[in-house]
Amino acid sequence: MKKIYTALLLVLLTAMFSVGVYSLADYDATGSASEKREFIKPEFSVKALLDGTYIPALERYYSDTFPGRESLLKANRTLNKFYYYSGSGEDSVLIVNQTDAAAQGGESLDAVQKANQQTSFGVQEPAQEAPAEPPSDSTSVPSDDPQEEPQPDETDPAEPAGEEPTEPQPEADPEIDTPDESDASYAGSVVVVGDRAMEIPTRLDDIITSYAAAVGNLAKALGPDVRTISLVTPNGGEFYSPESLHTGEHSQKDMIDFCYGQMDSGIVTVDAYAKLRAHTDEYIYFRTDHHWTQLGAYYAYTAFCEAAGFDAVPLEQFQTGRYDTFLGSMYTFTKGYPQSDVLKQHPDYLDYYLPIADTHARYYADGSLENGTPVSVVYTQLDESVSNKYLCFIGGDTPICIVESDVPGPTCIVLKESYGNAFVPFLTSHYGRIIVIDPREFNRDGKPTLNLTEFAADQGVDDLIVINYPYMINSKAFIRYLNALAGVQ
Repeated sequence: MKKIYTALLLVLLTAMFSVGVYSLADYDATGSASEKREFIKPEFSVKALLDGTYIPALERYYSDTFPGRESLLKANRTLNKFYYYSGSGEDSVLIVNQTDAAAQGGESLDAVQKANQQTSFGVQEPAQEAPAEPPSDSTSVPSDDPQEEPQPDETDPAEPAGEEPTEPQPEADPEIDTPDESDASYAGSVVVVGDRAMEIPTRLDDIITSYAAAVGNLAKALGPDVRTISLVTPNGGEFYSPESLHTGEHSQKDMIDFCYGQMDSGIVTVDAYAKLRAHTDEYIYFRTDHHWTQLGAYYAYTAFCEAAGFDAVPLEQFQTGRYDTFLGSMYTFTKGYPQSDVLKQHPDYLDYYLPIADTHARYYADGSLENGTPVSVVYTQLDESVSNKYLCFIGGDTPICIVESDVPGPTCIVLKESYGNAFVPFLTSHYGRIIVIDPREFNRDGKPTLNLTEFAADQGVDDLIVINYPYMINSKAFIRYLNALAGVQ
C-alpha cells in the first residue's frame, strides 16, 4: 500500500511540475479573446519587490496564463447553463439556468386578496411626500430692483474678453468602480461581489435574432395603425460585475445594440441603457434581487418618453414610500452557499413611486376579461408575510392586468416579464388604458389561448410596448410565447 501511495504522489508531483514548467514557457498566451484584454507580465524591480506590488502582479499574470485557461473558462460557462445543487435539508436550493427558469413563469401575489386584507382593492394608501430638491444656485432669478439689474460689461467690445465662450458640455457618466476578478465568487449560476449578487447573461446571436424577428412578427400582426415600441434593459451585472462578466460575450450593451440592429426599421427602439449608465452611482438595481429598483425603472421611463414623444413627469412630483427590508430572488438562489449569509446581513430596501393620475386596475385569467380581480397599481401596505416586496407593483406577474387612469390618453398593450412591473405605474401619466400581458401565461400547455391580433383590435390599441431584459432576448422559450401571441408557429 505504501508503494501505491508513493507512486501516486510521484505522479501528482510530476503533473504539477509539468504544468508549472509549461506555464512558465507558454509565451503564446498574450491575452484573453473572451475577456478582450491583454496579459501584461510585470517588470521586475527592487522597488516593486519591496513595496509589495511585484509578487501579486506576477501571481495574477501566471494565473491569467495558466495552460488551458480559456478552455476551462468556457467549460465553466457551459456548466453554468445546467443545474446546480447546494447543501441539503431545508436550506438547500436548486439553481437552474436563469434563462429558462425566468421564461417559464413569474411570481404573483397568491390570490391577491391575501395581500389586500389590510386595505381595499385598488385603493392607494397615503404616502409620504417626496422631498423637493433645493433650487440650483446657478439659476438666475429676475429682480424688480433696478440696482440688481446686470451691469453692462465694461470690456471694450473691440477687445477680446479673455476666454472665448464655450458651449455647455453634457455631464459625464459617473465612474464605475469595477470590481477585480478576485473579488467575485460564484454561488451556482449567480456571481457575488461583496453584498451584491447578479445574473450574468451570455450573448447568443442566433437566439437574439429570433427575438428581434418575434417582435417584428408582433408588429406585423397588429398592423401599421399600431405603433410598436421595444425596450430592452440591462440588468445590474452589466455595471457592477468584474470586467470579464460584462464584456465580450457577456456585454449587455452589445446584446441590446445587436438586437435593435436586427429589428425592422418601423419599430421604435428605446435606449434605456444610456439613461441607466448615467445613474449607476444611484440605487437603480437591487443587490439581493435580479430586478431594477423603481428608480431604475424611472430612468428607463424617461428614455421611453423621449422615444415615444411624451414629456416625462419629473421625479420630484411623485409621492413615494418605502419598504425597509427586502431579500429578493438572488438571496433565494444563493441559499445553501456561504455568500447568502452576507446578503442576509445587508438586505435591500424598496422605494415606490405612486402614480400622479387616479388609477384603478383589475387582473384577469384570460382574454375574455371576465371575473376580474381588483388590484392596486402600487401596493403601499403589503402584508409582512409577503417577503417578495417587488410584488407591490401591479400584484406581480398575472396573465392580463388592465390599468385605467383618469388621463384622456391612448390605449397601449405592454408585453413584459417582471421587469415591466415597476415600469407600468409611470405609464399612467400618458395612457388612459394600459393592458399588461405576460406572454408566459398564454398559448402553452395548460394555459389559456390568446390571439393578440383580434384582442388588440377589440380593445382599440394604439401602442404595443415590448419590454424585457437580456435573459429573455436570449430565451428560446420566451420567443416561442411571443410568436404564439402573433399567431406564428
